[in-house]
Amino acid sequence: MQNEGDKKQKNKLKRPVKGLLIFLLIVAFIGILFKFILFPPYDAPKVSGEHVVLTKEYTWVDESREETFTDSGENRELTVKFWYPKEEGSYPLVVFSHGAFGVIDSNYSTCMELASNGYVVASIGHTYHAMYLKNVEGKVFLADKDFMKSVFVGNGVYDPELEKQVYENSLAWMELRTADENFVLDTILEKAERGEEGPFGLIDSDKIGLMGHSMGGASSVQLGRERTDIDAVIDLEGTMLGEYVGFENGIEIYNEEPYPVPVLDVFGTRLYDEIKMPAEFEEEHPGWQYVNFYVGDHAVDYMAVAFRDTGHLNFTDLPLISPVLAKLMGVGKVDAKSCIENVNAVVLNWFDHYLKGESKLDIKPEY
Repeated sequence: MQNEGDKKQKNKLKRPVKGLLIFLLIVAFIGILFKFILFPPYDAPKVSGEHVVLTKEYTWVDESREETFTDSGENRELTVKFWYPKEEGSYPLVVFSHGAFGVIDSNYSTCMELASNGYVVASIGHTYHAMYLKNVEGKVFLADKDFMKSVFVGNGVYDPELEKQVYENSLAWMELRTADENFVLDTILEKAERGEEGPFGLIDSDKIGLMGHSMGGASSVQLGRERTDIDAVIDLEGTMLGEYVGFENGIEIYNEEPYPVPVLDVFGTRLYDEIKMPAEFEEEHPGWQYVNFYVGDHAVDYMAVAFRDTGHLNFTDLPLISPVLAKLMGVGKVDAKSCIENVNAVVLNWFDHYLKGESKLDIKPEY
């Protein structure tokens, strides 16, 4: 039989255990509440296609390139996520590139919509450009701090003293991004030619589209010019940085060769106000055009589509997944769900027309 001293000693031992348990419960509750606030449940856009969609992720190492964001000498690796129909068949390939600080799932609903309608979609996670990226082995990569700083140089406002630096940063971004996309696309096509399992045996290599948001849209446009196997391109809110071929008298020089591939330029109507330059700039550079509109005036096949009351992030799923984060980073007054559903419908119509030849273009100039 236990004496009173033994009971008191056991109670003393239990108190720290109970205190730790209460502390862990409080931490867990705060964590759940924090997650609920940042990532509340949401009503995801429904897909319009009849295909059952499967997903698969791969991490590939580009043996031809050393990783420049580290000093440990390893080769650059990229993680790629696929959405593709479960049913056997031959489907066009669409490669997606996220924006600066984006994520591999930034346009999840867009990829789902395309795959459900008979496309193989590959989204590239650009290592150290993505805000957060996890490879297939579970290793996590965060956005590089110096890259983040470079994106905010100039902060989207014309500053003659900073414009050369902005131009040089743009060249560096496009060099990395297009190398990433070329490597991923070439790897996919090699696997498709071998008929490997998963999404690769389903790909029609003669029908390829490129798409991206922001910086990813810019690099997709550049790749569409440089490669001969691309059939259509979509740029979601991306300044076409790859069309810069030089820098003189404080401004970028644009590529004068007509853009050769059908390109859809999707952006917010606020852009019409944001691209207005100071009077002294217009006096010094008469006839200047925003690069996207210059490309449009000299392209073989170009269409511009503007969305009212949108912010930069309204062309991704982030306003649905995390309204709080999206608001901090830039959204408009538009209903987030209806906006991305309209964007997805426009994307599908464009690729159906140019990659499948199945539908007439039914895209309005403004939404």
